[in-house]
Amino acid sequence: MTEVKGKIICKKSDNKAFKLSDDNWYNLNDPVIPYLEKMAKGDEITVTYEKRGTSRYVSKLTGAGAVEAPKTETTSTTGFACEVCGKELKDGTFQKCFMCNKKGLTKKEPATGAGATVTKYDNPEKTAHIQRGCALRAASTVASSQQFADPDVAKQFTLLLAEDFLTWLRSE
Repeated sequence: MTEVKGKIICKKSDNKAFKLSDDNWYNLNDPVIPYLEKMAKGDEITVTYEKRGTSRYVSKLTGAGAVEAPKTETTSTTGFACEVCGKELKDGTFQKCFMCNKKGLTKKEPATGAGATVTKYDNPEKTAHIQRGCALRAASTVASSQQFADPDVAKQFTLLLAEDFLTWLRSE
């Protein structure tokens, strides 16, 4: 493990990597990602990382206003363990063991509480987009079986029907 201090020059949009003032890129292990999300470009930080090949994998971030990221404790002889079940892995090529990967298991997020896993569908904006799309699709299906004299009347009918479907869908 190596420790280095510096300023964050830039961050990837998915918060899985960042560049320090020493012109090196650092990849984040999954438990550290939430800590980088709280940091901004220009923040002074201390990074503890492990070098694997040409990549640097961060296991701990500290800095002004940042809390130290917990290290993942492994009891394996190789130093690598499955992030879901903790089973020993032979090297650092994979994050999960074969069975956890095959079953599609994900790591539990302690911040979400009750052992829930965070998915890409937990985004309220994405849910709203999906609901609007479903309501509009249902309304257009109903409107397609009708005959309208004017395209504006068809449009108004479809939008009013979609709005009613959306109201019903959100009340469920």
